[in-house]
Amino acid sequence: MRKQVYSALAAALVAGASGTAVAAEGGMPQLNPHDFAPQIVWLVITFVVLYLIMSKLAIPAISDTLEKRQGKIQSDLDAAEKASEDTRALVAAYEKRLADAREEARKLHREQAEADSAAAAARLAELGDKLNARIDEAEKRIAGQRQTVLEGIEDMAHDIAADVYGKLAGQPADAGALKAKVAAVKGGR
Repeated sequence: MRKQVYSALAAALVAGASGTAVAAEGGMPQLNPHDFAPQIVWLVITFVVLYLIMSKLAIPAISDTLEKRQGKIQSDLDAAEKASEDTRALVAAYEKRLADAREEARKLHREQAEADSAAAAARLAELGDKLNARIDEAEKRIAGQRQTVLEGIEDMAHDIAADVYGKLAGQPADAGALKAKVAAVKGGR
């Protein structure tokens, strides 16, 4: 295929070199050397017109579109950065509020624990006072009962001593002398 194209191109160049005879025979008019000057003039005119149209209409429109696009991208980036900063500020404020709430909870817990401890200490002191009062009453009762028992034991000791003396001696004992002897034994302990 390339060979055919190259051969056709070579034939066209040879035909163009042969002059007007080839052009008259139906060759390509673009390759006719007599037509080169007008073709170059029209090429330059077309290039200048297209250049002016592109430079005055198309390029400014493309440039304006690119600037708008860049402006939109930059505004989106600025908005994203501002949103990111706002989010960071909100997160920092949230973390601060959370830390403050935790500290407040700890403080309330400490105060409640102290209040509970104080209430428990007051109840414990009150209970201790009640128990001490009951212990005092019990000790008084015990002391009273002990005194009663001791008096009863002393009387019983007199009775036992009188019975023992009476059985050993065969006669009743003198109550006054017996009481003195029991008191002496009681004091010796």
